[in-house]
Amino acid sequence: MLKRPESELQFVKSRDPLPTVEVDLDCIPEELHGYGELVAKAMSTIASKSPKLRATIYVYQGQSINFHQQTWSAFFGVAGDKKLLDVLLNAFQAAKVVNVRFSDYIDPSTATKDFHVQDGYVWRPFESGTWYADSQEEEDLAEDAVAETDDLELSAEVADGGDSRISSPTRFRVARADASIGTIRKKIEEVFGLPEGSVALCGPDKKGLRGDATIATLRKRWE
Repeated sequence: MLKRPESELQFVKSRDPLPTVEVDLDCIPEELHGYGELVAKAMSTIASKSPKLRATIYVYQGQSINFHQQTWSAFFGVAGDKKLLDVLLNAFQAAKVVNVRFSDYIDPSTATKDFHVQDGYVWRPFESGTWYADSQEEEDLAEDAVAETDDLELSAEVADGGDSRISSPTRFRVARADASIGTIRKKIEEVFGLPEGSVALCGPDKKGLRGDATIATLRKRWE
């Protein structure tokens, strides 16, 4: 894994609305665990062949009726080389996503920067101020849910068998920006022995985010 400070990446910015590819998130096959890896791998192919290519992909999630029914969709807007829109559309179609289309324009100021193509790599948010890219060798390896978090050792209180509590070093994990809400929610339930479905990650409006939303979206809502 390669890491770079956000300040070293030359993001493509646009004051104008961006054309998009829209995807009905409920149509993404469950085994893909969201769109993150699918999009990154699709763009990595063209990025590795065009090291001078530079583009930033902005993502907006919201309700839509563009598929003739109410859906929760992700809109992928490309600032830079618009041929990446074709790459995205083809990638989702190849993954058997039924509801995908060229769609409405989005205002990049209302979206999150989820992917960036530069220097032959596809960069994604890692944590605040840092982005990462998988090396060519790593792109062929499947990542499990643990790969969406990073180790962080903290001091946690645990029961000592009586009425008192003692402090004991416990290994926790920091959620990566591209991790899905569903994955992190499940991990919290597993770590703390909570009932399935008991954990909700909410925005300032106290409404829980969908499982296929990302940690980056959660953080942006709390900024």
